[in-house]
Amino acid sequence: MNLQHNTILITGGTSGIGLALAETLSAQDNHIIVLGRNADKLAAVKAAHPSFDTVQADVSDLASLTEPLTKVRQQFPALNIVINSAGTMSRFSLFDDTIDPQTMVKDIQINLLGTMAVDKLLLPQLVAQTEALIINVSSGLANLTTPVHPAYSASKAGVHMFTDALREQLRFAGHDNVHVMELVPPLVAETNLEDSVSTDAPNNMKLTDLVAEAISGMTTNEIRVNAGYAAELQKLAMTDPDTAEHQMAKGMLANAFPEGLE
Repeated sequence: MNLQHNTILITGGTSGIGLALAETLSAQDNHIIVLGRNADKLAAVKAAHPSFDTVQADVSDLASLTEPLTKVRQQFPALNIVINSAGTMSRFSLFDDTIDPQTMVKDIQINLLGTMAVDKLLLPQLVAQTEALIINVSSGLANLTTPVHPAYSASKAGVHMFTDALREQLRFAGHDNVHVMELVPPLVAETNLEDSVSTDAPNNMKLTDLVAEAISGMTTNEIRVNAGYAAELQKLAMTDPDTAEHQMAKGMLANAFPEGLE
């Protein structure tokens, strides 16, 4: 796909992967629209990048998404690329009595349901374009669970499955003009999903390297980009997932909950 002269909406575009992609793609003469829920962060992005358009919306609040995304479709009829990078990663113990069900499913609401809703609401506009692209950001931890974040891997595994379903429905309907790519990052400490993770952590990938792999995949119409250590996690999941998950879990749980879970 030609990555110049496109109109691109990026959810979660005020920080991390979303902002890095926005800045890189803007430099290639694309029109960038950043969607986020925090007004102050959106204002800061706009101040730093006056050419960006910003939209305030919360992808986890499905009932409230229709109005702002309808306005996006009306204001930007040339919109042809959507990147779903809004995400959260919640650490909690299932033995913690202060964790209520609403807190427990937050990752699923933002990471999975938000992605599904944005894609569904913007799909009519995308299929009408000469060429379009949808990128859904999952995770290497969609392949093997992170027990420290009980809902995160479930949400990202859901993103993987939904992305495949979306791609196959588009193919079956004959909409070969819409490419669908799953971007699968490994640990990228610079995204600050977890403040306690050092950028020197094993298997960490630099944000600039992830963006470079993403751009390459977009250009060549890849259906999936397993970036950095995410490729190794996929291999482990295909060979001996039970052993790999158990070995990962022992170290992760001990580091996260040194005093135990009860």
